Amino acid sequence: MGEAEDFTDYMYGLIDRVMKEIGPRESCSEEERKLGEIFAEEVRPACQKVEVEKFTCSPKAFLGAFPYLIAGYVVALALYYVLPAVSLIITAACVGVFFFEVVRYRELIDPLFPKREGENVIGVVRPSGEAKRRLIVSAHLDSAYEFKLWYWLKGFSVPAMALAILAFLVLLGASLARAVTGSTGVPDGAVYRVLGYVCIAFLPVVLPFALFHTRDVVPGAMDDMAGISVLAGLAKCLRESGDKGGFYPRHTEVILLALSSEEAGLRGAKRYAARHRKEILSLPSHAIFVDGVYDEGFLTVFRKELFCGAEMDPYLVELAREAAAANGYPMKTMTLQLGATDASAFVREGIPSVSMCCWDVSRLVPHYHTRLDTIDRLRPQSLAVSLQVVLDMLKRLDGS
Repeated sequence: MGEAEDFTDYMYGLIDRVMKEIGPRESCSEEERKLGEIFAEEVRPACQKVEVEKFTCSPKAFLGAFPYLIAGYVVALALYYVLPAVSLIITAACVGVFFFEVVRYRELIDPLFPKREGENVIGVVRPSGEAKRRLIVSAHLDSAYEFKLWYWLKGFSVPAMALAILAFLVLLGASLARAVTGSTGVPDGAVYRVLGYVCIAFLPVVLPFALFHTRDVVPGAMDDMAGISVLAGLAKCLRESGDKGGFYPRHTEVILLALSSEEAGLRGAKRYAARHRKEILSLPSHAIFVDGVYDEGFLTVFRKELFCGAEMDPYLVELAREAAAANGYPMKTMTLQLGATDASAFVREGIPSVSMCCWDVSRLVPHYHTRLDTIDRLRPQSLAVSLQVVLDMLKRLDGS
């Protein structure tokens, strides 16, 4: 283990402090702002500049439409038997909202939800010499609304979600078929009757998803207070190392970026990346996103985030693998199949990025987006491993 191990207790202690003093941190909430203030205090000794940027978004739009989508399914199913064309329109609207808002992270229905103010916190560590490149290291401040079905169903959540999506697609196809053939009233064809029965049979799976998104917010130790602690650990490491004549970036400006509202559909990252795109790309720049840290045995770098279709920068993926290997850490390279990280928002703006975690993404772990995301499930060693990989990536980028 390299120098990162010296900061394990500091990082773990910071998580423990936040869990006790603040707890769950809803997107754009006072709790999220309090963590932003703590983060600013922790990184300020290492930074030449620390600032807060405000933005507005509709944090509850991202998943807040679920009850309305389920209601839409019920209404569309009823209308399938009398007005299939109207059923088709309603079902298509529901599928469209789900696809663009939830899967593709587009702000399709956000104007229909209340706006709130979020705050991104930015710490700037300037190099000892001329700045020739820039490295952004980022994590998010907020924690997720609890996904009740994931807590209740655990490993059965994924097949339940697949069946619920299939239900909408079957109803969409059935309504389309009836509308195209001009069939109205009670279905008189055997195929149409069977399709209607199938859609009715899906109701026990579909209806519970009205409770998918709730007001309860999870503690968020793994996701992503651990990532915030790694950023703070990096700041402390750079300051102490520089003071002692050790490693300090010579030509790389380091941006420590704590983002708001990742759990609200990457809103903080989208606002920051769009606002600063020209400035960021004025120098050769790279971005590393640390999200989901609890067990170093699952050290992973993502080459792609499927939902947004974001391709991570191949150079950064290989750099992460090299940094991990140099320290004897086995690192998996995977595609993130479900959801997205803030890296996707940066990729969309053309900023070379990569996301990494210490999290078993091959399955739905019990503490992901549930009340079980507490500090007792987090291995302190995972923090040191994450910090060491980020630190060594910085050293390689800086040519040190």
